[in-house]
Amino acid sequence: MLDVDQNYGTPETPKPFPTFKECVAQDVQNVIFNSNEFAEERYIDDKLMLCITQHPGVLERPAHWEGGAKQSFDQGMYKADLLLFVKQKDYGPMPKSGKQITLDKKRIYNIKSCSLKAGMYRMELERVR
Repeated sequence: MLDVDQNYGTPETPKPFPTFKECVAQDVQNVIFNSNEFAEERYIDDKLMLCITQHPGVLERPAHWEGGAKQSFDQGMYKADLLLFVKQKDYGPMPKSGKQITLDKKRIYNIKSCSLKAGMYRMELERVR
């Protein structure tokens, strides 16, 4: 007669489903900052990193009339705004408003505001010319 014990050990506990925040963090890493999708490599303060840029537009600076001519030399002729998204772990500590930032080793912007969401900084940049 054959006697067979069916001992397979203790069953593994199933892995819990990822939380929404964990899913978003994975999407930020694997989709949003994927160079084949949205991101591009650019120099930010002389450091090459993946980032996403959006150009809301170029606005003419308001001018005032003085002596029969339009005057706007004290504030620049126009301002160019730019939204910059960069991973917190790539950039480092959160920059303060008013800090100057250099893009692609040639364009200098002032940071108007910076916020941290889902592991990435959203910086509103302003360039006055």
